[in-house]
Amino acid sequence: MTGLRIPPLNALIAFQTVARCGSISAAAQMLGLTQSGVSRQIARLEDHVGAVLFERTAAGVALNALGQEYALQVGQAMDALSVLGEGMQGMRDSRRVVLACSQGVADLWVLPRLAALRAELPWLELKLRVDENISQLRPDEYDLAIYHRPVRMADFVMEPLGPEELVPVMAPGLPPLTEMEAPLLLTMEETFKEWTDWGNWLFAADVALPDTTMRWKMGSYRLAIEAAMQGIGVAMGWAWLVQDLIDAGRLVEAHPHRLRGQGRYYLMRSTQRHQRTAAKRLSDWLIASNRHGVAG
Repeated sequence: MTGLRIPPLNALIAFQTVARCGSISAAAQMLGLTQSGVSRQIARLEDHVGAVLFERTAAGVALNALGQEYALQVGQAMDALSVLGEGMQGMRDSRRVVLACSQGVADLWVLPRLAALRAELPWLELKLRVDENISQLRPDEYDLAIYHRPVRMADFVMEPLGPEELVPVMAPGLPPLTEMEAPLLLTMEETFKEWTDWGNWLFAADVALPDTTMRWKMGSYRLAIEAAMQGIGVAMGWAWLVQDLIDAGRLVEAHPHRLRGQGRYYLMRSTQRHQRTAAKRLSDWLIASNRHGVAG
């Protein structure tokens, strides 16, 4: 066994994290380490490999050609270790499913279903992985994922769940948007613009708001919707996520125009991973619980 040269595990974890983030500082924050600590781990791994794996860019760092090839090998090795761990831990892990989704989907679509899910699949051990960008996740980091995508992605099995449809929403009892003297729009930061695209909706609906209109930027999509339900202002509702709240009378449409986009929300799984029985049963349940599916 003395001939084995196994890469340091901590260095491999740092390598994968930097590769996904494209930034040593972002990776350090994610790992709870200092930037110098992450840099030392990368240097340690490059010394082990005997080659440089990253090149510096204006935005941070990026894998070079050798680094990309090495990252693929590391991912395969980590996947194999994950499968090995699953076999060793036995029945407990056979019941565990990792579901990845964005924060908005977690707050407004998954959370309201957790009680029913618990009742229907009491044996399930669920891990909810909340991440805004599925492209930053390795296939071995989740079993299923729910994301809005403008087009279908290669190497994924994708089940449509809901349309890309926008409609402004507010608390019951308020005047229609076009009759408000000083509307307050509940918006998001630019990085979250895909959740509340007021510009596209206003253009498509041919609505001109008064000069007295104000915009408040909210820190999360759920905050925008909660504020709308409290009568504070008008939020841009993604219909598939807020339709249950509309049906329950907690929200009403502030304007009748619905803007239909080309994208959809999908339940996704990578074709690079074998679908375990537990993941299949959760997938079937999520699809069955989807009351506002894709039409047309």
